[in-house]
Parts: sequence; C-alpha cells; structure tokens
Amino acid sequence: MNWILILLYALFFGFLTAYIAERKGYNSYSWFWLGILLGFIATGILIVQPSKTKQKPTDDSPTTLNK
Repeated sequence: MNWILILLYALFFGFLTAYIAERKGYNSYSWFWLGILLGFIATGILIVQPSKTKQKPTDDSPTTLNK
C-alpha cells in the first residue's frame, strides 16, 4: 500500500511540474522527471523561476490613415 502512495505522490508532482514548466516556456519533459525525483522541491524551484515566454509588445501608437 505504501508504494502505491509513493507512486501517486511522484506522478502528481511530475505532472504538476511539467504543466507549470510548459506554461512558463521550459522543457516539460525534463521538469517532469525532476518533479518525480524531487517532488515539491522541483515544483517550488519552478514557481520562483521567471517565465521564458516573451509577451508580444503592444502597439499603443495612434494609427494613421493612408490617403
């Protein structure tokens, strides 16, 4: 019974870490394995990491009409 709980714990943090990594622009495959091996420690490290995805710059300049 204990090994089932350990497996569920590892898979939970593996998938959670992979999901967060994907949303932040990191390699989800690598972070999945780190989540399985390190659990909440890997998730905590990933949460404090800055996002790699770049936001599109907004164009606030007024548009000009072509005559």
